[in-house]
Amino acid sequence: MTLPAAWAILEADFDSLSEHLGNFAGSKTVINSSNNFTALDEFLLEGMLSQCWQAWCRFCRTCVMESCLGTITSTGTVVQRLPQATRAELVSGAAIRAKQQANPPYWGRSNFLLRAEPTWGDTDVLVKILTRLAPTNSAQLLAAFSSGSSYAKAIQTIRNTVAHDNIETRTELQRLQSAYIVFPITHPTQALFWIEPTSNDYLINDAIETLKAVAAVAIS
Repeated sequence: MTLPAAWAILEADFDSLSEHLGNFAGSKTVINSSNNFTALDEFLLEGMLSQCWQAWCRFCRTCVMESCLGTITSTGTVVQRLPQATRAELVSGAAIRAKQQANPPYWGRSNFLLRAEPTWGDTDVLVKILTRLAPTNSAQLLAAFSSGSSYAKAIQTIRNTVAHDNIETRTELQRLQSAYIVFPITHPTQALFWIEPTSNDYLINDAIETLKAVAAVAIS
C-alpha cells in the first residue's frame, strides 16, 4: 500500500467520525456538565472513541510496515525497502523487539500474532520503533508523529480509561485537565467535550483535525 492510500483511509474514517460527532453535539442544547449526557450517550461515545483510536493505530501501523517494506510518498518519492524486510511478518517481529530493547538485533524471527504487536498509535512507541528500525523516511515520520503527540496521547488516555476504568487510569485522565477548559465528569467519554482553549473547540474535534494534518505530513 502507498502512504497516500493509507492517508485516504484515515481521512475517510475521521471525516465520518466528525460528522457523527457533529450530529451528536448538535442534538444537545449545551455540553458543559456531566448532566448533559445520558447512559445511551455514553454507549454511543464509547463506540466512536474506539473507532477513532483504531483508525489512528491502523494508519500508524501501515506507515511503519509499508515504509520498511518499501512504498511511495505523496510527493512521489520512493521509500526503498529495508534489506531485512522481505515480508510483513519479519517487520512485525522486528517492531516488537525494537519497542522492547534498546540495542539490536531486531531482525530475525517473524511474528504471526497481531495481538503481540505494539500499540501502534502510541507516539512514544513509534519513536522507539522508527528510530531503531530506521526506514529511509523515518525522519519525516518522526517529525510528523511527534508534532501530534499531545493529541494522540489525549485520545489514548481517554480510550484507556474507558477500557480499563480504575483509579490509576482516572488519575492519568485528570492530568489532561490543565491543558483544557474542563467540567467535572462522571464517565471518561465526557472528557472528549472538554474545550481546547486556543481553538475554542471540543477536545475530540481538535484532536481529529490535528491528527489528520499530522498524517498528511507523515506521508509526504
